[in-house]
Amino acid sequence: MAFVWISPLCATSGTAITIDIIGVPAIGADPRKTWTSTGADRSSLFLGDALHEEIPSARILLYDHLKPEERQLEVKELSDPGHKATAKAFASVEEEIAQYGTEEWANRLLEAVRGERSSQKAEKTPILFVCHSTGGIIVKRAITKRVMEGVVDIGAECLGVAFFATPHRGSSVLSEPEYVQAVQKSLGLKWEMSEHLRQEFSLQNRDLEILDYRFGPAALGMKIWSLVETHDTQLEVLSTSDVGGESLTRVDLSLVDVRSAVLSTTDVPVEEEDVIRVSATHVGIPRFANDDKVRRRYLKDLASFVQHFSAQEREAHHQLASSIMNDIHIDVHQFYEFSQPGEQDKAPLKVWSESPTLRTFLEEGPAQCLGRRMRTQVEEPDKSVRPKSSMEIRRSTEPVAPTIVVAPPTELPEAIPPRDDGTSLSAPPPEKLANIHTRRPSLTPRYTTEPIASNGHLAPQAAPQPLKDDEYRDIDGVRRPQKPPTFQLPSMNRDRFRWIHVPYTHAGWVPLVLMTVSKERDNLNLHKKLLVDKIWMSQHNRSRHASPHARFVRPSCQGLFPKELSQSHSNMQRSHSSATSEVQLVLYLPYLHWDTFKHLNMRAEVIQKRRMQDHARPVDRAIASGNSMESKLIWQYLTSNRPIHCRRTLDQYGYPSLRDTSVRDGDQILYKRTRPPRPEKELYESPLEHITGILQANRFPAGQHASIGTNDDASKVLMVDQLWLWVVDQQTVVTFAAPKEKDDIDTPLELGDLRSNIYRDVNGDYARQCDDCFDFAALVVFHAVKALLDITDDDSLQVFRIFEEYISVLTEQQTKSFKEFRDNHRNTNSRNLDVHRLPKYVDNKKDLDALLELRDIEDELGSIGKLFKDQHRSITDMLKHYHEINAKYEQGLNGTELLKEIKETIDGYQEQLDAMLKSAQTAHKAFIDLLDMKQKQANVVEAHLTREQTEVAADQSRSVMIFTIFTIIFLPLSFFASVFGINAREWSGTDSNLSLRTIFVYMGTISLGFIIVALLAAFNRFTRRIMRYLWRIIAYPFSGCFGYGLSCILGCIVDFYIYRNARQKAHASRRLSTAAVLETDIV
Repeated sequence: MAFVWISPLCATSGTAITIDIIGVPAIGADPRKTWTSTGADRSSLFLGDALHEEIPSARILLYDHLKPEERQLEVKELSDPGHKATAKAFASVEEEIAQYGTEEWANRLLEAVRGERSSQKAEKTPILFVCHSTGGIIVKRAITKRVMEGVVDIGAECLGVAFFATPHRGSSVLSEPEYVQAVQKSLGLKWEMSEHLRQEFSLQNRDLEILDYRFGPAALGMKIWSLVETHDTQLEVLSTSDVGGESLTRVDLSLVDVRSAVLSTTDVPVEEEDVIRVSATHVGIPRFANDDKVRRRYLKDLASFVQHFSAQEREAHHQLASSIMNDIHIDVHQFYEFSQPGEQDKAPLKVWSESPTLRTFLEEGPAQCLGRRMRTQVEEPDKSVRPKSSMEIRRSTEPVAPTIVVAPPTELPEAIPPRDDGTSLSAPPPEKLANIHTRRPSLTPRYTTEPIASNGHLAPQAAPQPLKDDEYRDIDGVRRPQKPPTFQLPSMNRDRFRWIHVPYTHAGWVPLVLMTVSKERDNLNLHKKLLVDKIWMSQHNRSRHASPHARFVRPSCQGLFPKELSQSHSNMQRSHSSATSEVQLVLYLPYLHWDTFKHLNMRAEVIQKRRMQDHARPVDRAIASGNSMESKLIWQYLTSNRPIHCRRTLDQYGYPSLRDTSVRDGDQILYKRTRPPRPEKELYESPLEHITGILQANRFPAGQHASIGTNDDASKVLMVDQLWLWVVDQQTVVTFAAPKEKDDIDTPLELGDLRSNIYRDVNGDYARQCDDCFDFAALVVFHAVKALLDITDDDSLQVFRIFEEYISVLTEQQTKSFKEFRDNHRNTNSRNLDVHRLPKYVDNKKDLDALLELRDIEDELGSIGKLFKDQHRSITDMLKHYHEINAKYEQGLNGTELLKEIKETIDGYQEQLDAMLKSAQTAHKAFIDLLDMKQKQANVVEAHLTREQTEVAADQSRSVMIFTIFTIIFLPLSFFASVFGINAREWSGTDSNLSLRTIFVYMGTISLGFIIVALLAAFNRFTRRIMRYLWRIIAYPFSGCFGYGLSCILGCIVDFYIYRNARQKAHASRRLSTAAVLETDIV
């Protein structure tokens, strides 16, 4: 293997190299001829000058799968003396090459790439692979190779991959023997494809499917181009006919089908894949033969991608993806029988747990993870610390278990590999336990107990019977040393089932986790049946507004039964049959949970930031360096093809079609009832808020106000989370559920946490009986339904009690309002109505506040009721499947009883909710009646005020009329008196006085001017502004004390005059009834 050509243009032009573009041909094909048009020189090379014109800073390398000496091998002519030696060498190398599979070819590629980049000291230079045909499979294997310590991972430096007609899911032409020679001739292979290699490219190949699942997470953040051939390739094959004889026949076939050339599938979605159809054959597609338009478009797209690339952004994005894969832990719990000698028939179940990272789980599988921990405990038996499971956390108040010395068993497998029959750690179905194990296996000297029958719940403990002291004494009466008790590790013949829990509801991880289990069981159909469209993708809800809260899986429960059972029960409608002889179960269930208002706002802020950009790059530094794994997952997977399902509030669950529910979320009853009280100096907006504040203050101990402050760390909101559950087979249960983020305050994290509740139940001193996977699945549903509503440790999380208290407060407020309304109108009629007490008669602000609160309560109770209906429907369907499982397989017997109890629990919740809803509706109706009476009283007050206003207006009219009459009478008298009192020339006889004509001219002109200016100032806004500006200009020189004061006084007079005119004009145009309503403060 070697690079046969490296572009020298960067070195000659002096341009700094920013990216390495590596061309990988088909296995055995010539690296130059693959990318060069027929009959053209090197200038026509696709990965040559044409690419350098678009990306001048790229270094282009052409890779050859064969070593130089292998490529140069040729068989000399028969007449040549060296023919025999060359033929022998050629055949020897061909035989050696024939043993290679895609794994060996990938190792060769990795060795060549690392060697070349190391020699150029370019280990950190980004890489972009351009591969053709089978070379694409080699690139996928190289990228998914696990990195050794101290070696740079090329997958971390890979920006993208261009697949030219790559058979991701195999090819019949490449795998069938009749096309071997034709494929060799068409692709220009050095040797024919070996049988080993052809088997790896066969259709429905298990290794290719597993490679797709591994490449999916590795390709996160990469740009993928899938170029598909659209023309058939002409092949010459040797054919026979019924007549007899052999002949060469030309057939036109597509070497790689379109469905195989596209990387993304329903099971393994790829984030950024562009599918490009090229009008070319399989051989001509890497040269873009006869399709120059697509070629130019692809080059521009590639150049644009490289130019907008940022090494820092790529590094930050890769660190974020690595942090997610390495920091998220998957819980793997092995349930096995724990028995002491002589107690095989009474063996209780014990849990052996391990928490590998997501990357480790996907690479090794659950059995390898459990086996590694078991080997670790056996290899270190002298440790003084008892090995703890991943989830076993005791509080400081709980007793600490004594030290356990783990004794190595006589026969312990190196790992826990899958069995040949497709099962792992499995044993023949054990006999059903007579009772629930009421205690963990004792770690002190044993006591013998008698089994007590149970109905599937807690069983009473039998009285302990200590062993006789004589049993530990020899014949001389000397006390013998007792044998220390030992802890029994899991073994293959005592395995019952496994529980695999993934802590986040990310749809992209579902096929990866289920495929890991199927691969370990050596039956890939296990997860394929569970992920068919009708069971998985068609159950996903999406809204047109594309808000994350509208993304969820619809509640349902579906059973997949074996074909023979499906045929015998034809009356049961089932879309699919099970992939094995066992029953498979799928359940999607919403359940009630809680969160703090602080985390709700943080989640909304992260979602808002992430939705502002189309892709995860660039990564927000605060999120990447933060401790919130939920924020990292939202940033990484929010807009992916298989996105993460974020936690939803109660209103987001009840109204998924709403684009934004932030206002409704901030108005939740639980939030308003658990938020810290406001400071005493703050004024309350309404009497109802004052009452609520007093009640909240009583809920917090004295001195706590200072520690809480005004933040929302202690405030809580109702959430609706999702539970995804799959019973893959009789040995494996897989669950997905979103955890609650950790708090900085002293609130126990495990309150309402589904995972912790389940583990405490199955691993506690008093555990429910789970004989098989179906019993455990029912137990998971049991805890999901009761996750929040059965909490008694925290008063702020007793949801029903909080609703009942608040409804009682509002009902009391309603009674008080009725009494106040009655008292205000006891001795009041329309004649003695006190105007000063009018606001009390018709004030309805606090009643409207209470009415809105009741509306919120009814709305939230309705959403909770919808949740109960969804749960009841899903559990009813689940119970129907359990009845069939009980009858046919005698499994899930305890689970059936548990499901019946769950249904009764939900019915009890529903009755309690209906009672609260009825009380809220009764108070709601009462407030509406009260508001109606107050409105009627307001109408009475309005009529009374209208009558009074009418009387006042009549009196004013009479006064104006009298004044007008007197004015009309005395105006002529005063005018003539003034005229005859003028010292005019005509009256005085003095020539120096003005004449009457001159006096009248002055009087008329000046009066007319003042009248016009006054009218303009009164009725024209523009004139008023001009007068104000002129006054400021005139008053500016007099800015001294006297002048400034005088100007202020005159300005105030002018402003008051203007304001009074405006008020009179508005008052005159306003209806009297509206004024009356405003005076009485009706809201």
